[in-house]
Amino acid sequence: MQGKVALVTGGATGLGRELALRLAGEGVRLALAYSRSQTDAETLVAELHAQGADAHAFQADLAQTAAARVLVEETVATFGQLDLVIHNAATTRFAAFSDLEAIDEAAWDELFAVNTRAAFFLAQAAAPHLRATRGQFLSTSSVAGLAPVGSSIPYAASKAALIHLTKCLAVALAPEVRVNTVAPGLLLTRWVVGFTDEQLAATSQKALLKKTTDLVDVVDAFMMLARNSSMTGQVLTVDAGLLSG
Repeated sequence: MQGKVALVTGGATGLGRELALRLAGEGVRLALAYSRSQTDAETLVAELHAQGADAHAFQADLAQTAAARVLVEETVATFGQLDLVIHNAATTRFAAFSDLEAIDEAAWDELFAVNTRAAFFLAQAAAPHLRATRGQFLSTSSVAGLAPVGSSIPYAASKAALIHLTKCLAVALAPEVRVNTVAPGLLLTRWVVGFTDEQLAATSQKALLKKTTDLVDVVDAFMMLARNSSMTGQVLTVDAGLLSG
């Protein structure tokens, strides 16, 4: 992967940060997109530069449709090519499925804008560049898109839509571009502040492996897909056996 260019949204914290570090270690040049985490993004870029990596941070509010095209154009203008897009940016609201009144129209609009719609417009903008490099479009979905679980109903629905969008984009961009998604279980990132200790314990107990999902294993899944030339339209679940529990 030496010398390739990857655009990672949600690239400043959590899973995105770990993906950036791993990709940089493989010699990948990085465009890291963030929405509000400017300090985290700048800190990560400085860390990557200290390691000899070529990385730049770009602010992008992907809830705004036009931001996706601007982000892709900035990436290509900076690096001259684009080989890999990882749409990892996401947002959520925390509400029990039974509490229908806790969710309003704004929540539906925001979650679908970032979690689903942004993926389409990123793919649309990146398509000619990825076709030119026979690249790949990856995304972070969720087990919440495969079963009625997760932080809220609109979050689960937006991730289910992202999974189906992955399959549709795989058809649209074949044969030059491969499109896949990774569906993690519960990751111990800053998002877990929205869950109670009891919910975290119950999730671990339900999983066949009796634990939450290891972040490094999800990164490994992305790296496998990034290297694989025979998979497209696939959902790779990494959840410690949560959905089978």
